[in-house]
Amino acid sequence: MTAPAGKASAGATASVPQAVSRTSRRPRGAIIALIAAGVAGAATGSASAQSNPVATLVDAFGAKHPTVSVLVERLDPAGPVTIAQWRPGTALAPASTMKIITSAAALLTLGPGFRFTTRLEAAGAAIRPDGTLDGPAYLIGSGDPMLATRAYSHANLDGLGTPIPELARQVRKAGIRRITGGVVVDETLFDRERTGPLWNSSYRWECPPLSGIATNQNLADNGSNVASPAVAAGQRLVAALRRAGVRVSGSVRAGRDAPGGEVIAQARSTPLARILDFMNAHSDNFTAETLTKDVGAYGVGDGSTRAGTRRAETLLRGRGILVASDDFVDGSGLSHSNRVSAATLVGVLKAAQADPEWGDVLIASLPQGGEGTLIRRLRGPGVRKRVHAKTGYINGVASLAGTVVSTSGIPYAFAFLMNTPDIGGAQKAMDTAVTLLATGRADG
Repeated sequence: MTAPAGKASAGATASVPQAVSRTSRRPRGAIIALIAAGVAGAATGSASAQSNPVATLVDAFGAKHPTVSVLVERLDPAGPVTIAQWRPGTALAPASTMKIITSAAALLTLGPGFRFTTRLEAAGAAIRPDGTLDGPAYLIGSGDPMLATRAYSHANLDGLGTPIPELARQVRKAGIRRITGGVVVDETLFDRERTGPLWNSSYRWECPPLSGIATNQNLADNGSNVASPAVAAGQRLVAALRRAGVRVSGSVRAGRDAPGGEVIAQARSTPLARILDFMNAHSDNFTAETLTKDVGAYGVGDGSTRAGTRRAETLLRGRGILVASDDFVDGSGLSHSNRVSAATLVGVLKAAQADPEWGDVLIASLPQGGEGTLIRRLRGPGVRKRVHAKTGYINGVASLAGTVVSTSGIPYAFAFLMNTPDIGGAQKAMDTAVTLLATGRADG
């Protein structure tokens, strides 16, 4: 996917010129069979365990760039073995590898098969026998990051968008031919904060405004951010209704749904598993930030970024994964104030591999070599299909975290957080290390 005008994907190191389809892949087999235990945070390996080319490479890079946190573990049946590390418990800015944590929190809160449901309601006795809805229709947001027109979905969401025209089709099918009171749009599932905490002002171009209801990722037709997400959603619904043959008079405005309303239409999203495929393939910031608020809204009844990140911390802490200095600020990794250690990221990946009910979905959502944000990386024939990894990049930060299975079937989990201005050197070191793992150079 090429980012729409005015929108970039933080964490992507290259644009993605075409849709990426990975719905059939599931990281089972050798990886799952070799997982026995071990989801805790920082690990320390002996000198003998680190006498391999990956450890040599990590030590050399860390000696020159000390603001680095690295952990590579071989996932043996008896438990994980550290084969390379550099300050694995030091929490640093993770950039878009933060989306691994967001993915885990969403899966643990909602489940892989969860679908967002956007509803259109009418007041109980407002529908006349002649098909007139005497009063407003209430459009109620569910925090769906994929609600879109069909054109936007195909151009920008890999065709996975929740179709707005489906709402209009159901209204027409219900026999409603006219709506006299316009549309009231309820976006109150989320708070009114439109950006993530501690963001630079320029990040409004990296992530459109956040809201409890969003259409076309809250971008206007010209690629700029919409002024009012609620009004934009209502206007797109009215356009779809008119195309379906339903006349609408009255204004479009933000408000709250009426108690006891009757559902006259609803649109359900694609399952969360597919949404994560899209988010992680394209490192989509808007999806990540919306899901973070969803974790708060559905998990603890508070649709704020703060509630979502705190729930993510609680979920991981309950699994013994967090280190003391971890601090989750947003869901996309845009903020330089996020703090995550390599040990924490590896801990999440090990937890995912140990519990395939949700973990298979998380691992499979991470691009393989030559896909998504790895489209120009890890493409060697002996590497690309052995790796699932999430990239990260913001100013002064390069990161990579994921899993890899060597040519002899040995599974590894790895995380590289490199806070350095030498982005090119960091990416080269990370890719070299993963290639060594994939080709079996560290198996001994």
